[in-house]
Amino acid sequence: MLRRILVVFALLGAALSFASAVGAQDGDLPVVVIDLRKPFDQRLMDFTAETIAAMPAHVFVLQVDAAGIASGDPDALLGAIDAAEAPVVVWVGARPAVAYGGVASLLNRADIGAAAPGTRVGYLEPSVMKGPETIPFRLDRFEGETEEERAVDAAMTSIILGRQSVIVREEISGYVDFVVPSIGQVIVGLDGGVVQRGDVTYEMSTAERVVGEDGTEVVVPSRPVQFLKPGLWDRFLRLASEPEATFFFLVAAIATATFEFYAAGVGVSAVVSVLAFLLAGYGLATLPISWPSVAAVAAGLLLYTWDFQRNRLGWRSIIGTVALAAGGLTLTSARPQLAPTWWIVLVVVVGAALFYGVALTTIVRSRFSTTTIGREHLIGKIGTAESAFGPDGIVVVDEARWRGTAHREAGIKPGDSVTITGVDGIMLEVDPVTAD
Repeated sequence: MLRRILVVFALLGAALSFASAVGAQDGDLPVVVIDLRKPFDQRLMDFTAETIAAMPAHVFVLQVDAAGIASGDPDALLGAIDAAEAPVVVWVGARPAVAYGGVASLLNRADIGAAAPGTRVGYLEPSVMKGPETIPFRLDRFEGETEEERAVDAAMTSIILGRQSVIVREEISGYVDFVVPSIGQVIVGLDGGVVQRGDVTYEMSTAERVVGEDGTEVVVPSRPVQFLKPGLWDRFLRLASEPEATFFFLVAAIATATFEFYAAGVGVSAVVSVLAFLLAGYGLATLPISWPSVAAVAAGLLLYTWDFQRNRLGWRSIIGTVALAAGGLTLTSARPQLAPTWWIVLVVVVGAALFYGVALTTIVRSRFSTTTIGREHLIGKIGTAESAFGPDGIVVVDEARWRGTAHREAGIKPGDSVTITGVDGIMLEVDPVTAD
């Protein structure tokens, strides 16, 4: 009796599993759209590979807008595309999206390549801007009667796309199978398509016709559509995945650190500086960086600080502006795939100049000012050291806090009395008060 019951339950479980599998094949599996924007790096490629390997789907659509693969190893991503248990489609869109380098090569590696009209694809080499990896193309994606004709077709297309970018207006053999302006049209346009992956044939069913209330017949997706993006942490780090963004965060980090130093106290600007350094560091680690350009950026901000400390704008600020602009415009060594956007760089340079020349000076003056206009009246007054001087520190005079400087051998400690001997810009020159 017990054996019969067990057999009945086993048969019932098998029937339910079969019904579930049939239901999934019939229409439950979704169209999974993976949104991939900005230059690819290892974190983004790993996310994509893991999603394709683990996510059940009727078809995968990779929506890309990226100027190339900045760094990392694309082998895991290519392996996931080749081993996917559903067709993989790459769509460049929407306008004015681009796909360069290894990202453009994915159009050829996928089962179907598509692009929105007006987008750009090309610059196939290098496949990875910060690494020796290459992405081989698939000959079976090129139309031709013989293997030799396919090879010639592939070679010619790769030569054209390898040296330049082209605006997509029509199909590109081996890369762009159809031109469609929106992701919705991509999904319904796949309906009825057939993809052969090894010994398995996939017939895509993604659309159906429905009649609206006004009697108009429209085509809509017949399956659920899931849009996926990397996690919040990855998206936060990838704020600096483009060269102009890395330049901005680098300038912001150094500028806010300078403000925090002269403002004499830990505040919100310290937190902003740390976050900006974190993002700038991620960009510097993942992008193909020209380190002399980074040095030029740092030198330009140092010259700004030098003039600010002297409370005047002079030749140092002029040279600093030139160095900052030159460093920002040449921050990466991966032209033409990944070059900084020039007008964004110039906006950041102007912002930095205004920050050092106007905002920083005004804020620090107001923070360290007294009710008396001018500073010369402070000479000869007695103050109290709030911090140790080595040689710079903080001194309190008439209940106002100032930055001060003294000889390294002065040995001024917190609580010591000091006398003001001079004023240099916003800095007070102090000496310890002796018994005499």
